[in-house]
Amino acid sequence: MPTGNDEKPALPAIDVVLVAFDGAEAIDIAVPASVFSKAEQLRPGTYRLHTASASGGTVLTNARLSLTGFCRFDELPTHIDTVIVVGGEEAGVRAAIIKHRVSAWLARVAPGVRRMASVCTGAFALAAAGLLNGRMATTHWRACDQLQAMWPQVCVERGRVYVHDGPVWTSAGVTTAIELALALVEEDLGRDVVMEIARTLALPLLRAGDQPQLSGTLQVQAAARHRLRDLMAWIGLHPGEVLSVSALAERVHMSERQFARAFAAETGTTPARFVEGARLAAAARLLRETQWTQDKIASHSGFRSVDAFQRAFRRQHGVTPRAFREG
Repeated sequence: MPTGNDEKPALPAIDVVLVAFDGAEAIDIAVPASVFSKAEQLRPGTYRLHTASASGGTVLTNARLSLTGFCRFDELPTHIDTVIVVGGEEAGVRAAIIKHRVSAWLARVAPGVRRMASVCTGAFALAAAGLLNGRMATTHWRACDQLQAMWPQVCVERGRVYVHDGPVWTSAGVTTAIELALALVEEDLGRDVVMEIARTLALPLLRAGDQPQLSGTLQVQAAARHRLRDLMAWIGLHPGEVLSVSALAERVHMSERQFARAFAAETGTTPARFVEGARLAAAARLLRETQWTQDKIASHSGFRSVDAFQRAFRRQHGVTPRAFREG
């Protein structure tokens, strides 16, 4: 019989467990914890976050920060929805797997868990538990070859921010924990919540899982002097501005000829190519994060026309902007 109350009954909170160990990377713990706590603030009653280790109590991170309040595995709720294993220094990961039998616990609880995930070298614990067999996975770019050598049955994706294969999610190094955690929240609560969290965390951009671990801009900046490094960062944040050689040269107080020569010598590319790359990166981000028309995206990203935007985008990505958005 109708009660006059159209509100849907509240769903039970999702129990998320962050698994850590001595020698864990502090950021790997803090970032997912922050993302899920922000999601809980926006949608109260959605998540219950638990931090756990084999022995409970205090975890000493690789930054020598002591984090307290960890529970033992046998103190966790009976029904766990999501488990995220953090990464850390090699000795810490090895001890967690062999001495503290974290992987044995993961293998035991996995059949009853909806999602298993790892940050950075936490993937080694999932692999040791047999959870990556026959699956695509990633880890920190410096550890990809080691993961592949130790577990040939894993299809290691070396260039990805994160990989989602069935119920298993793996992410690359350290700060990619942000994208991983946001992707998990998006699966649960949708894009609007994720974008609000991203804005709250003041993220400059939200990378998709298939984007490269190593930023092309960062690699170019590494060879440049301070003045041009700052300029390149500014370009990335202002793609819609006038970014001609003359305008950029004026910004760093150099002549056009001096600027063009210094830019090419220090970065290995021309100002025009760098600007186009920055504009394409901005456009790709807007395609994923908004429902804007291509005309609006082209204008906001600094392209003269939709046609110019579409040609450049296809040349860079091998697909049309529409296919990129739908993919």
